[in-house]
Amino acid sequence: MKVSTACCLLVLILSSHFPVCQGFVSPTNNKVAAIKSMPSNSINAYPIETIKLHHAPALTSLHVAPTEISDMSLLLSSNEVALKSIATGLGYLIGAASILLYTPIAIRVLRTKSAEGLAISTWWLKLTSYTCTDVYNIKNNFPISAFSESLVITGEAAVILGLVAFYQRRVDVQTFLLAVTYFAVTSWALFAPTSVGPSDSAIAFAQELSIALNVASLLPQLKQNFVRKSSGSYSSVTASLASAGCTIRLFTTFELANGDPLLLLNYGVALALNLSLLLQIIYYATQKEGKTLSQLYLADVKSDS
Repeated sequence: MKVSTACCLLVLILSSHFPVCQGFVSPTNNKVAAIKSMPSNSINAYPIETIKLHHAPALTSLHVAPTEISDMSLLLSSNEVALKSIATGLGYLIGAASILLYTPIAIRVLRTKSAEGLAISTWWLKLTSYTCTDVYNIKNNFPISAFSESLVITGEAAVILGLVAFYQRRVDVQTFLLAVTYFAVTSWALFAPTSVGPSDSAIAFAQELSIALNVASLLPQLKQNFVRKSSGSYSSVTASLASAGCTIRLFTTFELANGDPLLLLNYGVALALNLSLLLQIIYYATQKEGKTLSQLYLADVKSDS
């Protein structure tokens, strides 16, 4: 009892010099219990037995759970995951669908045994352009879903190039030398050790070059159609699929390739060119050749007769 009385007296003396803050929060009922500072000469006015000290764990009542912030972060994270999943699915879907991109042209050439309406320079430029895009994506370690159709189209462009060269009787020494040069440069860019391979700046330049080649690849076809006032042999199905694919690729590039500016520019330019070619084909076919849209889109697999 003497120890207890001494402790209480010590608290009261200290409180006369250092007023106690009124605001201890009980962890059980959250009610405030206050100890008012008292002058040292009024100790006898308050029975010592009635003085009670309420202690609360440090910071117990000051903790604020950031529920709203946490929920918002979780929502944004979920949306980002969902968008990436959609982009990945679309990427593989475009890759699978791109198998049909140049198939109509190949079917028409094989069916008619003629490549008269196709410019061989278009296919050399297409092959080079797509290969530059392949190398750029591979060297930057982008997922395959980000450029799957480019890999497929590269192979298709090589096949169409071979068919055009064969039916236009252009399988000669010049074509052979160009093919050897293409395979040698591509192999060096992809498989050479870093010490002797192309630098990052050179690979970026090649991607920039592919954008220019994309423009140049369709210009001969656009010019040929314009000079002949004809829809030509370039497939309207191919131009339509290419336009749709470029539109989707603009979205997937944001999600899968971190919005790479060179790739965005590449697909944007390709979209503009393919749309221009598609509109030109539709115009000459319907206005100059008297075809309906159904006849135009079935021309690859169905003869005019």
